[in-house]
Amino acid sequence: MADNDEEVLRRSLDAVDRHRTRLLVGLAVGTAALLLALYHASGVVHAPTNTFIHEIFVLLVIWMTLLTLVVVIQMTVMTKRILRAIELASKK
Repeated sequence: MADNDEEVLRRSLDAVDRHRTRLLVGLAVGTAALLLALYHASGVVHAPTNTFIHEIFVLLVIWMTLLTLVVVIQMTVMTKRILRAIELASKK
C-alpha cells in the first residue's frame, strides 16, 4: 500500500472510533430518557387524564430510537473490524 493509502486508512479508523463514542453517549442519554418516560408513564396510568396514548407513543419513539442506535453501533464495530483487517493485510 502506498503511504497515502495508509493515511486514509488511519483517518478512517479514527473516524469510526469518534463516531462510536458519540453513539454510545447517545445510547446512554436515550436510556436515561426512556427510564424517565417510563417513570412518568407509570404515574399517568392511574391519573384520570387522557394522555396515556401520548405517553405510550413517546415511549415507543424513544425505544425505536435506542434500537436503531444499537444497530448502528453494531455496524460501526463491523466497519472497524473490516478496516483493521485491511490494515493487517496491507502490512504483509
